[in-house]
Amino acid sequence: MESLPKSQDVSPVAASNTSEKDLIRGLREKADWAFRELISRWSDKLYRLSLRFLRRPEEAQEIVQEVCLKVVEKIDTFEGSSSLYTWLYRVTVNESLMRLRPDKGKKTVSWEDVLPKYENGIHTQEFSDWAKLPDERFAEKEIQEFVQSAIELLPDDLKTAYLLKDVEQLPEDEVCKVLELTKPAMKNRVHRARLFLRKKIEAKYVR
Repeated sequence: MESLPKSQDVSPVAASNTSEKDLIRGLREKADWAFRELISRWSDKLYRLSLRFLRRPEEAQEIVQEVCLKVVEKIDTFEGSSSLYTWLYRVTVNESLMRLRPDKGKKTVSWEDVLPKYENGIHTQEFSDWAKLPDERFAEKEIQEFVQSAIELLPDDLKTAYLLKDVEQLPEDEVCKVLELTKPAMKNRVHRARLFLRKKIEAKYVR
């Protein structure tokens, strides 16, 4: 923490109504109220996002602290080509993925093996009958935990797109900005992630 925010006489009520433009100006001025507003407005969302990657609450909290401090330190480099919200999400995703990198030796699977197979544009495998899997089963803790474990097996690029789009339910345009992808490229990643998860669920619960 090289540059701590300075105190400034702005009430919490005033700060809570602060526009993004004023918040950015406050952060550039190292104002204490702006730092508090940044934490108040975004820390829960950033924590939840980081936790989806890391699955370890203590580390997710550390990531949030690191992201907020980094934003304060680097705010002068923020050009405003995207929203502050998009920038925070992008930094959080990058920091979370970097934290996971030492775990690259963990168990992985070949996700290509579980994707649908095609020959000359024709699907060569039979689809499983998901009617055999009652909807209420998706609410069961066992399945939720299994899906989470399957998400962790996804490659980082597919996992990130899936978490932002389907789990965090960010608008498509925001997901594209966070990942710096075109919309077709983003949708392709989400689609492949969904196929992977579907095949994993089928293999365990449907067949």
